[in-house]
Amino acid sequence: MYLAICILLLHVTVVQNDKLQDREEKMPTIDSDTLKWIHAIYGGLGPVLNSPLNRRTRRSEKIIIKPVPEQIHISYGDNPTEMVVVWSTPSPGLPSVLYGLANANTTEQTTGTSKHFTFGNPEGLQYLHRVKLKNLSPGSKYTFKVQTDDEESQPFEFTAMRDGYDWSPNLLIYGDMGVKGGAPTLLPLNREASSGLMDAIIHIGDFAYDLHDEGGKVGDDFMNRIQSLATKLPYMPVVGNHEIANEFSHYRYRFSTPNTDWPIPIDKMWYSFNMGNVHFIIYSTEVFFTYGPDYTQYQWLQADLIKANKNRDKQPWVIALGHRPMYCSNSDGDDCTHTFSRVRHSLEELFHTQGVDVIFQGHEHSYERLYPIFNNEVFSKDYTDPQAPVHIITGAAGCNEFNKICINPMLGPIKSWSAFRAWLPGLYSYGKLMIANGTHLQWQQILSVNGQVMDDIWIVQHHHGPFKMR
Repeated sequence: MYLAICILLLHVTVVQNDKLQDREEKMPTIDSDTLKWIHAIYGGLGPVLNSPLNRRTRRSEKIIIKPVPEQIHISYGDNPTEMVVVWSTPSPGLPSVLYGLANANTTEQTTGTSKHFTFGNPEGLQYLHRVKLKNLSPGSKYTFKVQTDDEESQPFEFTAMRDGYDWSPNLLIYGDMGVKGGAPTLLPLNREASSGLMDAIIHIGDFAYDLHDEGGKVGDDFMNRIQSLATKLPYMPVVGNHEIANEFSHYRYRFSTPNTDWPIPIDKMWYSFNMGNVHFIIYSTEVFFTYGPDYTQYQWLQADLIKANKNRDKQPWVIALGHRPMYCSNSDGDDCTHTFSRVRHSLEELFHTQGVDVIFQGHEHSYERLYPIFNNEVFSKDYTDPQAPVHIITGAAGCNEFNKICINPMLGPIKSWSAFRAWLPGLYSYGKLMIANGTHLQWQQILSVNGQVMDDIWIVQHHHGPFKMR
């Protein structure tokens, strides 16, 4: 083995010999089989360690790097018959996806587009590729492989979204997961994704800590970490404050969202999609803390909610997800701790009057569930036919801050609107949303370390629609 590696290194080493007459001679390339063999050796060490041959090398070495795919993930397209695949490579190439129904040959092929991503990404992989698979059979399992030029990935498998309204979506929901701090949560998430019981993932902002760190290498490592689950389930993103750097470039290039151009426009980091009997709305809280177009988003939210209310006979549940909370019990001075919260002042009345059933948020590295509330008034102490939105903060997936301890303490008396809260250091957790039918949904918050259910509630709503002002 050692001899083989030495021979290989000798083969690719740039020979700088004074006796060399032609310095413009083409450097040797590494054949595809050898490259894949070395990549397999490195790949076997873990999901974060990538073969050095996948990375850009110094120009002086003049080694030709093949466009080997990595950081592969899927997300929903513009309608239930579409799935979008995004990946990265260390060099340019023609992107395509080979796919077909599971247990059959991947005989279909679709090409896509590529982007050279350099802004805020000097050290990360700079070639991103996106392919949209169309006309999928609803509810069917597909096998797919991504390909850049002649370099193929291993095969993966996903299930296309079911059609119609009479089915019950199950989702994993969490926020604030780092490349290191999120390690305890990644293992149970992979088990959940492999169980066949979940349909999608929504990550409520703050990825990797941070995607742009180390010139983009941290983002590369994070995207490789989640590849095993994000190739099984659509990975739907929500922008957070840790994505602000470089005009949100890493969020906008690394992810794809429904009914949105790619890279995601900086003035369109919000979207919505339907699953069964649920209408999901993804919004940006960062427009209130940057130069963002908050009024443009407000107009879009208002129009989207009005349209959703006209369709509540088919999709009665309306669920919104944004990064920063409107309320919280934390003692850190964040926006949600202020009497005049920017997010609450900007969106709470709209969500109330349009009848949003549940609002999921992250940002605080803790877990908290609120009673139905509007304008600081608790409407009830239970969840049967609530007359105001239910707020849930699930930002405890594991960040990298404070040496990966992720402390956002909750000190002082419990507020009247706080039904359940948990914030102990290292208490990493994630959430499961299970839609039973048009009137009942179940929410669980699960400890990452042992799978224990730390919070479990049912929300029952027989009267979906706009809530009344008091």
